[in-house]
Amino acid sequence: MKFLSNHKAFTLIELIAVVIIVAVVAAFAIPNYTKTIERAHLKDATGNLIAVHAAQQVRFSEQGKYWPESATTVDLASINTNLKLNIIAQGMTYTCTGDALGSTFTCDAVRSGSAPYTVRATQAVLSSGNPSCISGACP
Repeated sequence: MKFLSNHKAFTLIELIAVVIIVAVVAAFAIPNYTKTIERAHLKDATGNLIAVHAAQQVRFSEQGKYWPESATTVDLASINTNLKLNIIAQGMTYTCTGDALGSTFTCDAVRSGSAPYTVRATQAVLSSGNPSCISGACP
């Protein structure tokens, strides 16, 4: 019996207290982590659209028109090929649309899921409103 009385261990109450503390910390950490991930996607999309805008300006200065030179919508593979970029989607869907004259373009980065939003860049001068989040639950 003397052997059992010298044995030190955690009591059930102590273990329950630790589990409760870990659960409370997780309850605060997980939503903040999710918001941080969404803000990172928004920053990434904004940066990629700034790169598209810069590539469009180079193309306009060389050829006198923006790409695409039609009213069709093109996907990320076409954007990367025609504007010589290397954008990786990372949870976003990128598209660009132009006009028949090559005088305008609109490029969108769309995040789908539980809180979808769209970030848009146009041929207008870069500013706080270009590119910007135009619809959805912008983080």
